[in-house]
Amino acid sequence: MTDMIVYARVLPEAGETVVGESFSLGFGGKGANQAVMCALLGAAVSFVGCVGQDVFGDMTLGNFESFGIDASRVARRDGAASGAAPIWVDAEGENRIIVVPGANDLLDPAVVEAAVAEVAPDVVLCQLEIPEACVRAALERARECDALAVLNPAPMTDIALETLSLASWLIPNRSELSSIARRLEIADEASEGALAERVAGELRVDLVVTLGDEGALVVRHEEGSAISVSAPEAKAIDTTGAGDAFVGAFAYALARGVTPGEAAAFGCACASASVEARGTQTSFPRGEHLSEMKHALSVAVESG
Repeated sequence: MTDMIVYARVLPEAGETVVGESFSLGFGGKGANQAVMCALLGAAVSFVGCVGQDVFGDMTLGNFESFGIDASRVARRDGAASGAAPIWVDAEGENRIIVVPGANDLLDPAVVEAAVAEVAPDVVLCQLEIPEACVRAALERARECDALAVLNPAPMTDIALETLSLASWLIPNRSELSSIARRLEIADEASEGALAERVAGELRVDLVVTLGDEGALVVRHEEGSAISVSAPEAKAIDTTGAGDAFVGAFAYALARGVTPGEAAAFGCACASASVEARGTQTSFPRGEHLSEMKHALSVAVESG
């Protein structure tokens, strides 16, 4: 996806026109964002997707190359625009996003199956900006090759519950958790932790619920009880992409062999760092800050 980001002190109401403060054109898409976060952390990343034969497609492939991401399995389609996402960000850093999938909807499940078989990855990381058949193919092939099958169910769709159950780890935010609970006909619970426990048990998947500046909840479905993980304090300038920073960092940390709680704490640290800068991929932690976080993760791996 290509992000078209407008910053304004106040966002317009219906029929209203306001003057914005600034505009930027950047790279996005939940899958691409998560891939970039993994690549920044040092993972070898292969991306599977679809773009159009347009300038946004050219730019997207060039961006992957700049991060060392293998984009050889990104298909290009004539007659379809590459995906785009207009984003509005207000003075408090909160955002509103419209996702236009474009060529993402043309991804072929056979391409996905072949990619997972060829790469034989440690982790297969999926989102819902592609057809459900592709998500299902990726998760099924991941299971067959003993990879961690991680699904971020966003943006939430009417995805089959059976597809959600194919994930080793499911990573919704609080609104996506509520949506899944309604699909499972689970009544309101006294707390988000109790709701997460019910959802994990019904789907028989391990679950991480992202809660923004409140951190995250981790539930192992065989154990049942939710563990709360706090997020470092941060001054939010732009929350766009913070959830993707969390997901990419969590998947990377989990693959390194730390506990789910430690992986969630690492994800929260990367997400908190990202909200303190504008943009999506451009806001992800880098340099000395990222090196310090990776060092702390390495210590956790060694102690484990």
